[in-house]
This record gives sequence, structure tokens and C-alpha cells, in this order.
Amino acid sequence: MVLGALEGEVMRVCWNAEHPVTVREVLDGLNKGRAQPLAYTTVMTVMSRLAEKDVLNRTTQGRSYAYSPAVPDEAALAVREVLRNHGDAAITHFAAEAVLDPGLRDRLRRLLEESP
Repeated sequence: MVLGALEGEVMRVCWNAEHPVTVREVLDGLNKGRAQPLAYTTVMTVMSRLAEKDVLNRTTQGRSYAYSPAVPDEAALAVREVLRNHGDAAITHFAAEAVLDPGLRDRLRRLLEESP
């Protein structure tokens, strides 16, 4: 999955946060230094769609939602998409093309296990 420009900006704010974030927190982060501020509803829609795509986790927080990344970074998102689309063939290719160090092999295994 390739993130759109605004989706990427939203995810960077979420990845840099140390706790689940609200739409308002992401909006405030995105609008810092921006000549043309984004609308709350625009950011809310993007975050809702990212949750529907399983890129963000969404939990109820009072009358609103709090969001946290479903993947630790953009590289993990790319690996997850390759695994979803190509599964075992991708793992076989990775293993055949490179001698994987144990840490990388373990990370790939965890990502595969986490992938729905």
C-alpha cells in the first residue's frame, strides 16, 4: 500500500507520538507552520480511512476516538503489504536472495505472524 501525501503526514504524526492520539492532536501537529490550515473533518476522514485499511488502530476515548499505529513504521507497512499480496512466495524469495541475519529473520517472522 502506498500512502497518499496527507496519509503519510498523518502517519508520521502518529508514529512520532508516544501515546494514542486524537484527531485534534494530529490536526494541531499538521497545521504547525502550514500556510493553509487543514480542516478538522479532512483529518478525521483520513484517519478513519487509515483505520479501515488497518494502518491505524482506533479505540473509543470518551465521545471520540484515539488512534495508534497498527505498524511500527513505513518499512513495516511495506513488508506487511508484500506479505499480504504475495505471502509465502515473498518469504521464499527473501530467503533465497539474501543470507538473513537472525534479527532480520525474526522481524520478518513477527511481521508475518502479525499480518491478518
